Amino acid sequence: MNPKKPKIGLLLATAEWFTKVGASQGSFRHLPGLLNEDAARIQMALTTELDVVNPGVLATQEQVESAAELFRIEDIDALVFCQITWGEDRLITRAIEKLPATPLLLWCYTPCKHLPEQMTMADLFRYSGPVGALQDSAPLKRLGKRFGFAFGSDQNPEALRRIVAFGKAAQAAKDLTRVRIGVLPYRCDQMTGTYVDEFRLKKELGPELKYISTHDYRALCEALPTERVEAFVQQLKAEFPLSHDVTEVGLTRGARVSLGLADLVEKYNLDAVAIEDVGEELHRVVGLRPCLYVPALFERAVVSMEAEVGGAVALWILKRLTNRPPMYTEVFTFDEQENCLLMGHAGIHDINLAGSRDEVLIEPDGEYRESEPDSCWMRFRAKGGHVTLLSVFCDVERFKMLISQGESLSGPAKLLGSPHAYVRLATPLADFFEKITKTGMTQHWTLVHDDVREELLALADLLGVDKVSL
Repeated sequence: MNPKKPKIGLLLATAEWFTKVGASQGSFRHLPGLLNEDAARIQMALTTELDVVNPGVLATQEQVESAAELFRIEDIDALVFCQITWGEDRLITRAIEKLPATPLLLWCYTPCKHLPEQMTMADLFRYSGPVGALQDSAPLKRLGKRFGFAFGSDQNPEALRRIVAFGKAAQAAKDLTRVRIGVLPYRCDQMTGTYVDEFRLKKELGPELKYISTHDYRALCEALPTERVEAFVQQLKAEFPLSHDVTEVGLTRGARVSLGLADLVEKYNLDAVAIEDVGEELHRVVGLRPCLYVPALFERAVVSMEAEVGGAVALWILKRLTNRPPMYTEVFTFDEQENCLLMGHAGIHDINLAGSRDEVLIEPDGEYRESEPDSCWMRFRAKGGHVTLLSVFCDVERFKMLISQGESLSGPAKLLGSPHAYVRLATPLADFFEKITKTGMTQHWTLVHDDVREELLALADLLGVDKVSL
């Protein structure tokens, strides 16, 4: 997953009235040139992380209509409407009339961080963008149009961060409508909080579900050529340390079912898999669950366990926004003194989450060690660094996104068991647990080594889902 830059349509609006009162002549003669310089500087500031379609400074409804047609042809992900000066609000109403489904961000802009010591009327016109932005808010509200917001000059890092985050969120929201999630084979009856209504999922978030039987999965596993399985086993032995109690049979069986999962993703053209890895049916039909890292699988898809569709959506979102491996976890327990969560989950993970491959140990599946001794998983501790935490789940009335942050602490294995992370939260544990418990969420979280809170907040607004930021 290597997304292109988000493509935004930049609509820089000024006033048609200015030309009628001669605001390009005499004492105002330098104003048009200054506005063009401001426009060029705005575009330069945004093009580092965005693909910007900029038709120039516009003053009439006809110019806006032409710009909207250009934006349609360019298939923009979002529209950034910036009053480069004050302007008539008919420009923004015409823009949303022509682009009703395009995500909109309103930028309350001035050209500099500091005002001149004394200002002429020409200066005032140049710095009058906030008047236009405030004026635009009224028709947007009356028309019921949701929109993002950014504040500040083009030299303001937070303003640029907001705009870039909105562009990335808009691109992700559009791509969510094309996501296919395979559920293998059905929901997990051990945890009802993870259930989703697949019709609400499609309507409110975009993805569609594909239910896949364990027998189809087993057939794919059994069809794998022995040579391919053996080659994968030898690769695993060469790249990762093995525990002394891993059996040759267990490693071979684990390799086969893990490769089979990769083939399943390819066969059904999936972007994510929600595998019911603790269900009786999978273990009865297939014999064990897949827990070994297959590069081709994680290059193409994300994987949640316990058939959690919301978790699969959260993983996909984090990977889409960062192009980094996300991790599926639950809160195992906590350390009050260190304000830390021990998080992790059994199952199959992208081992690029670990600090190095030397830190990944292949050992028998710890949860099924007694009933399925000939099985294996990959134990590791997630590397250190800032992390964003995300939970997506289906509430009573609507979907909800919980967003938090912390610091993943590096070090030796904290848990002699499943893959895990040790995360120091940015908020006190007691506040964190009280707030998340009262939302009625599941026990599951996803995390990624990046700060994408701004993108997630924008995405929640674009999708119209509830959000809680901790």
